[in-house]
Amino acid sequence: MNAPLRSLCLAALLPVVLAQVASAQAPTPGDRWRTTMSMEMAGMKMPGMTTEICAPRNAPPEPEQQENCTVSNRKRVGNTESFDMACTGKNAMTAHMEMTQESPSRWRGKMQSKSKDGEMTMAYVGEKLPGECDASEMERKMNKMKADGEAARAKQCLESAKEAGWFTFLGETATCKDAASVKAYCGVARTSTGYSTLARQQRMGARAYTGAEAARYRTILADTGKLCGFSPETVRNQYCSTARQKEEWTFFAEECPELARPLAQAQCAGRDFTTPVDPPFVKFCGAYAAAGRGVAGPSAAGGGATGTDDGATSASSGAAGGTSDGANGSPGSEQPATPSDKAKDALNKGKQALKGLFGR
Repeated sequence: MNAPLRSLCLAALLPVVLAQVASAQAPTPGDRWRTTMSMEMAGMKMPGMTTEICAPRNAPPEPEQQENCTVSNRKRVGNTESFDMACTGKNAMTAHMEMTQESPSRWRGKMQSKSKDGEMTMAYVGEKLPGECDASEMERKMNKMKADGEAARAKQCLESAKEAGWFTFLGETATCKDAASVKAYCGVARTSTGYSTLARQQRMGARAYTGAEAARYRTILADTGKLCGFSPETVRNQYCSTARQKEEWTFFAEECPELARPLAQAQCAGRDFTTPVDPPFVKFCGAYAAAGRGVAGPSAAGGGATGTDDGATSASSGAAGGTSDGANGSPGSEQPATPSDKAKDALNKGKQALKGLFGR
């Protein structure tokens, strides 16, 4: 039996592959073959299945079995070649294969196998077709698809790294493991923006989920530190020491509560329409409130602030309460002003302004 036919027969076996192409980059002259396979199992016959392949011309028959499979007892008698095959593991099986060269353009084979599912017999017939083909074309296409896939994955990993996408870098489900993307992710994680993004997701995930999923979120920073070789607490302290000076208010409010609390009490708590937040601290008060620290940030109406800071008492009753300007008591009275009182007060102030404008 010539080399191409033996290669075809071996390639038709379930777990056996022939190493037929030395280089996948250059075209390899080959012949076109049509192979028909029929199967019989437990007394039932299945219709034949036909495929066409391109086999390399004069390729050396060097069988290369798949993992957990071995080929033994290879024999050749006349135009017939036979061998045994044994596979272990999940798809454990034993098989005996015989292939006969009937002519230069036709071969016939039979394989009998045993597995946990029972005994099975498969019959093969191969016929050479007119014309030539490129035996390495499919391998080149597969290699290109693989290279394109790797390039796309690398690009996605770099994009994920820029956004501190921890879920693609941490844990058993991590898909980004190449050195370039890991380096990019670790670089972002060490920045104040990246750190605060990871810390925010850690807090939100731990609150939103339960069980194993919550546990996974709770270790985002610790797992990132292990992957990247840095201490998350050291990074946090480093940025906390300069965040106020650099007016990095989001990081300061979210990640430095022990330093942000006194500033929030002084600049954010108890502010209302008449005592707005000082302009330099408007962003800070907003970030502090958004972080859920207890002191509300600037209101949409007038930039006021109210509430308490982590349970601490507010400096004043805030915009929701406040005092009337003499309409319903003395200044400082704890009696809350009603909407009608505020309207009357505003009307009186408007009248006084008009009198002053016209000198009456």
